[in-house]
Amino acid sequence: MQKQTGAARPWYKERWFWLLMSGPLLVVIAGFVTFGIIVRGADDMVNDDYYKQGKDINLELKRDLAAQSLGINAQVMFSDDMRSVRVVDTSAKPLTGTPELLLLHPTRQQGDQRIALQRVGDKLYQGALKPDQVSHWYVRLQDKQGSWRVQSEWLPAEGAMVTLGKASTEQTP
Repeated sequence: MQKQTGAARPWYKERWFWLLMSGPLLVVIAGFVTFGIIVRGADDMVNDDYYKQGKDINLELKRDLAAQSLGINAQVMFSDDMRSVRVVDTSAKPLTGTPELLLLHPTRQQGDQRIALQRVGDKLYQGALKPDQVSHWYVRLQDKQGSWRVQSEWLPAEGAMVTLGKASTEQTP
């Protein structure tokens, strides 16, 4: 004698259906989470126009050579609270115009800072920083016309000062 169970249960009340569908459902959810991580954490290091950027490297090298031929050197000193910066022009001839200081993050372009410097002395400039807890920077001093630049790599853990120019031996992007 067979036991009759009565009316058939709807599919959504079957435990085997939910057990078998839980795997694919988790994969779909994980896919959406992964896509969200990719969109929020996009890497700025890849440039779509790499050919044009490669051609521009020659222009950048000309700026470095121009600074070297002009004998431009500087020391950049950061305050302990990372809210201000002083630039001392150590060149033989004083700089003409007002230079600008760039702090370039190695991987996040949105972390870069462009600091407007103001002359406070004969060979002394000062500017304000946005505090950032980064352990590695590329520091670049350049004129606003883009005719010269001096740069170096700076690790804040190694001190609050970086030398730019002839004494700087680091090659930076």
